[in-house]
Amino acid sequence: MNDFRVRIQSDSSVPKFQQLIDLVIDAVSAGQLSPGDILPSVNHIFDDTGLARGTIVKALDELKRRGIVESVPNKGYFVARTNPRVLLLLDTLRPFKQVIYDGIWENLPDNVELNMYFHHYNIRLMEEILLGAAGRYSAFIIMGFEHPDIPAILDKLDPNKVLIFDYLNPSWGDYSSVVQEFEDSLYKNLNTAITLIQKYQSLIFVCPDSANHPPEAKLAFKAFCKDHGIHGVIRDEPGNSIKGNAFMVVDDKHLIELVKRTRESGLKTGTDVGIISFNDYPMKEVLEGGITVISPDFLEMARQIAYGIKNRKKISSLVPPQVILRNSL
Repeated sequence: MNDFRVRIQSDSSVPKFQQLIDLVIDAVSAGQLSPGDILPSVNHIFDDTGLARGTIVKALDELKRRGIVESVPNKGYFVARTNPRVLLLLDTLRPFKQVIYDGIWENLPDNVELNMYFHHYNIRLMEEILLGAAGRYSAFIIMGFEHPDIPAILDKLDPNKVLIFDYLNPSWGDYSSVVQEFEDSLYKNLNTAITLIQKYQSLIFVCPDSANHPPEAKLAFKAFCKDHGIHGVIRDEPGNSIKGNAFMVVDDKHLIELVKRTRESGLKTGTDVGIISFNDYPMKEVLEGGITVISPDFLEMARQIAYGIKNRKKISSLVPPQVILRNSL
């Protein structure tokens, strides 16, 4: 027998009908209620909460419509034998996103279904995915980006089900979050690598607008170069001349381009050409003897995300990126 009990908050702005729905969904997502478990009867919920029986039946029927519960005549309502679902909405498909997905999935209860989608920085696609999924998922893990319409989209979701991942603009609202920091941390990480960077004539930050990298990173880059007397350049592409320069690249396509051009020119990474990449994953540990990266610990971020989802707790976590020095610099 499960120990699930209905507790309605009379002073909440959330309608009592919706509170009852959310309580059941949250209990299923957290594993407090398992498939096949019987819910308290309408009479028990009435005795515990004082809710009108019509309101209770309406909420239970809505849960049934969504496929979360099922009813058996003369026996009551049971948790449906389907898995609670969590929606993971990321920006684009890149190798390190698989690390994130695997880390979250491995730390969630076995009965939770984790579905991954990509918005590709298309705000209308993001809206379509999220609003189309509202009511069918018990939690939303969202990788956002700078766009004026995001607050209005998030406002249409239950805030208790939303967790913002990687980047959060405080103006979006008060949501659970597991995010990076993009300004102070970048300055500090570049400062850690200062003696290696100073081997090169210039430090070129390849950061096209299409990458949607947070603007704070460019501010940190400019401040670092100015403070240390480094010739710093921000470009959309690596440019024609690579020998004698160090490159900091946001997009992996520019990383591969630089490696190929270095090899074709008979040059050597870490000596003739320096490379710093963002967002670590296993391939970067072995490419060219190791690519220097600035990256958060994605597995730690995944563990914290899963903890917040699993325990239905509001969290606010900052996982700052760290520089990992390897052969390429």
